[in-house]
Amino acid sequence: MQGAEPISPGDRKAVQTLLSALTPISDLRERPIPLPFAVVFLSVVLNEGQPVGRYAKDLNMSRFAMFKYLRSIGDRGSHSAAGLELVTIKRGYRVRTAVVLTDKGRAVAAQVFGRLRGTRAHKKTKLPIEPSRAGQD
Repeated sequence: MQGAEPISPGDRKAVQTLLSALTPISDLRERPIPLPFAVVFLSVVLNEGQPVGRYAKDLNMSRFAMFKYLRSIGDRGSHSAAGLELVTIKRGYRVRTAVVLTDKGRAVAAQVFGRLRGTRAHKKTKLPIEPSRAGQD
């Protein structure tokens, strides 16, 4: 059997940049964050203010699955656990909803973009302290 060729230095750098950019998302809690949470969050960052169904269609998943992911990166995770508080779902007239970033979500997105650009500004960005956790440190 022939050994696999190593990846090029340029590809290696691209993967390292991607992994670095995802670090602010993975650092949000002690347990690993599932990749779909990161993908859904980045979809909201790219196209903020859309209804749940639009994100589901864009990512080729059911509205139920999308809503579950949005709740997990929003205010409430599975089994009523605390969510990541990166997005909020604004209820509108009739059934129209809009998914928007919270201040914490904007701070995380800024860190991700800083790391993608290769700037060191990502180390200076501080996340807002959550009121529910402010006295727990």
